[in-house]
Amino acid sequence: MTEARAKHLLLLYLAIACIPPWIGWSLLTFGLVPEHAPYVPLLYITGWGASIGGLVATYANEGRGGVRRLLGQAVHAIVPIRWWLYALLIPPLWFVGAGIFYLVLHGQPIVFKPSALLALGTPALLAPFLFGPLGEEFGWRGFLLPRFVEKYSAVPACFLVGVIWATWHWPLFYKAMVKSPAKEIFFVLANIIGMSFLIGVVYLRTKSLLLSMIMHWCINAMQLVAVKLLPGLPDNALNDTSLSWIGLGVLTFLVALSMPKLLKVDRRGRLPDPATAPATPAVD
Repeated sequence: MTEARAKHLLLLYLAIACIPPWIGWSLLTFGLVPEHAPYVPLLYITGWGASIGGLVATYANEGRGGVRRLLGQAVHAIVPIRWWLYALLIPPLWFVGAGIFYLVLHGQPIVFKPSALLALGTPALLAPFLFGPLGEEFGWRGFLLPRFVEKYSAVPACFLVGVIWATWHWPLFYKAMVKSPAKEIFFVLANIIGMSFLIGVVYLRTKSLLLSMIMHWCINAMQLVAVKLLPGLPDNALNDTSLSWIGLGVLTFLVALSMPKLLKVDRRGRLPDPATAPATPAVD
């Protein structure tokens, strides 16, 4: 693929991924539409532009075969069990771990409420799967990440996807950014870039968009469930600066642990060929 064509595809993707949600979410953020108007849900689902853009740009580059490949990855569930465990356990380790550290540092008792996990099966937490994970992952991981990996390698690619992904969210965080610009921009960038690394590892090592979507959903859901699972956390815990720093520290630790798996991926998005790679002990 020529450099010019790669740029055109990237611009095509970004236009479809960003313009609809930026318009739709801005109408909501700036109060330009009635709060209870019947079409308000349609403005929220403009975020589907991320996945639609990924499918359209893939079709423009690879035709129907590329779209079939992405759709196949969206139902690809046969991966090593360790990656299922990674996708399902890393999110609670992040948020519950941060909550426990917070309670310890503030001298509060650690009390678990396991029944809070039942909330994961409720429509209120299952329905968002259709908005964030399904509406985004065909774009971020299905289209954008592999192209950045091919050009820059895996680590810079995950970082760049994270920066674009964070910027894509700006209308949703605008009001908070106005109140505390430096703090909000820093935490949004840092947390979404960290998420980009964690989900990027899963996708590049399994080529499963399904698992990427599930991990994306788990992260979103655990943000809400963790405060119910640890009832000792204050009601305003999600807005507590000290908890934000602790959460970022836990996230950084999890990203560091995942980095060796990411560094194994070459610029084709593949693992080294065992036939040509130097003999090393199996650690995967």
